[in-house]
Amino acid sequence: MPCFLTSAAAREISSAVRESKSAECMQINSHATVGALRSGFVDRTPCLFGSTPCRDRVPMSTSDVLTADTVLRGGPVLDLSDWKPGDEVTDDWLAGRPRALAVRDGAIVALGPEAEQLIGPETRVVDLDGDTVIPGINDGHLHFTGYSVTTHTYVKMGTDIFTDLAQLPSFLTKDRIDASGWIRGHGWDELVLGRKITARDIDDALDANGIAGTPVVLFDWSGHSLSANSVALERAGITAATPDPAGGVIYRDADGGPDGFLTDAAISLMIAVVPPVPTEQLLDAYRKGQADLHALGITALTEPGLGPGHRALLDGSGSVEALDALADLAEAGDLTMRVSVLVLPNGTGGANAADVRKHLEAGLARRYDDRDLDPRQLTIAGVKVFADGTPQNGTTWHKQPVHEDNPPEHRCGHMVVVGDSDLDKVEELREIIRTVDAAGLQVAIHAIGDQTVETVIDTIAEIAPNSPLRHYLIHTTELYPHGWETLAANGIGACFNPVIMSTFVRFLPAERILRTEPIRSTLHAGVRPGITSDAPVVPPDWRPAVVYAVTRAHVWEGEVPAEDAEGITTLDALALLTSGAAVRDRAETWRGTLAVGQRADLAVLHGSWPSDDDVASLVDRPIRLTMVDGTVVHSA
Repeated sequence: MPCFLTSAAAREISSAVRESKSAECMQINSHATVGALRSGFVDRTPCLFGSTPCRDRVPMSTSDVLTADTVLRGGPVLDLSDWKPGDEVTDDWLAGRPRALAVRDGAIVALGPEAEQLIGPETRVVDLDGDTVIPGINDGHLHFTGYSVTTHTYVKMGTDIFTDLAQLPSFLTKDRIDASGWIRGHGWDELVLGRKITARDIDDALDANGIAGTPVVLFDWSGHSLSANSVALERAGITAATPDPAGGVIYRDADGGPDGFLTDAAISLMIAVVPPVPTEQLLDAYRKGQADLHALGITALTEPGLGPGHRALLDGSGSVEALDALADLAEAGDLTMRVSVLVLPNGTGGANAADVRKHLEAGLARRYDDRDLDPRQLTIAGVKVFADGTPQNGTTWHKQPVHEDNPPEHRCGHMVVVGDSDLDKVEELREIIRTVDAAGLQVAIHAIGDQTVETVIDTIAEIAPNSPLRHYLIHTTELYPHGWETLAANGIGACFNPVIMSTFVRFLPAERILRTEPIRSTLHAGVRPGITSDAPVVPPDWRPAVVYAVTRAHVWEGEVPAEDAEGITTLDALALLTSGAAVRDRAETWRGTLAVGQRADLAVLHGSWPSDDDVASLVDRPIRLTMVDGTVVHSA
């Protein structure tokens, strides 16, 4: 456990970097060393946050830089500045790591022995006792709003506690009715329960508890489906006469009436009548969710979907109002997480270019322009688009039939974009990508089935090859053979979700599992794929994701076959969770590694970073300390 040896508040010392005559901004760059500082000169370089380049050398007094604000010492510092794909942890490699790191004004100013030279009487010293310093984790696909709300305001119904439908009454008790008069639950899985939850199931559970007539909505684990009881269906006006919305399905009973289970775009019909979480309750949930994430060493995330499409995603909490609430949190100084937002014109079904264009022209992506925000803390980076849905709903698009429960003509699935035919949907997707790219925004596209993945990659390559906006795919689950080469050749990114991969491969034969989430092939082709959680679909803990990405054992019964060569090294996984994510965020010049000059976003992991053979031990290694911009945001 790190020990803080600190005196009174650090005294004010003049900045190591002085303003030039032209008042251009500068920071100590990655080549600045203690020796350079003590020489009385420092190289002027472009500001890490995009200021006008500065080239001359500025004389400075050695008395200006004498001490650091914080020094961490006594354990390996995995700065990752020299990482290459395929690097492995060995005793020699660990022995060559710096064992100290110095922070001043939120930036890393020295590593190794030079860092310890900057310890002064008022420097806070963290004795690592052999623990490991890693760059702060950047989860590139974490629904911060949905995670915070479902974790801290809803009835928890995850697969760790809800394994039998007979348990349902125990979750739907009188004390679970919230201030709006509803019961809201989250996390159940039909594959664990054996079938979907119906309105009748919920009604019977309420009757057993003496609270019949209470409206109930239960969101499943995937964020694409929900179950509601008869009262909730009535309030939503969903009847036998209600047609399935484009991109969604209302499941029916034998008489043609709604049975209570809704998927993709159809969930918006229910979410429209569920009272929103009050703002103060939402802000409180954000604070609690943020604390959860910092305790895992997470310092940055991409919030993948806030906006008008919120009614067809997760629990519907990711609204425009939530977009504004995040800004309120930041302006109040309570947001310590770095958050990049993808706005959401459409939800999990019914994506169309007309809506995207309408919302962008109305200023959806410029909503923060007039707010007093640091873009390094909170920014709108791009637009999220759902090209297809989920395997369990039969809405992923494949080259071969995989959806046995679909009608015969739809066994290959389909995209959830608006259109009467597959060709219409492809053309609509093309227009959406063109619209977002023309607006100067990053486009991030949910794509799971191999036909969807190929269509998205080819379309981005056609419209915006090697774009500086760095467009990318979300999930990229069934990347077709050699698709990674097309990604690399066209500068297109990709995110993977190792923890939830097993839920997708259940629908595939063994030969297709071999190329599901091919992280190694993608990485070695020159792409920096993301390793992400998709919380609250699964917990935000990144440590199991590292284990799965390295071993791939979770998708096979028994031993992993020798022909499965898609496992990566533990160092690869760490790099993709940190520096690789910063590249996707277009932030690699100022965060993502622990090189001198980068912002001090870091975490202290108990013990040593594991080798590939010892990767399973990572799951039990707690995070002892988390810093964002040099400020401690978690300590255990």
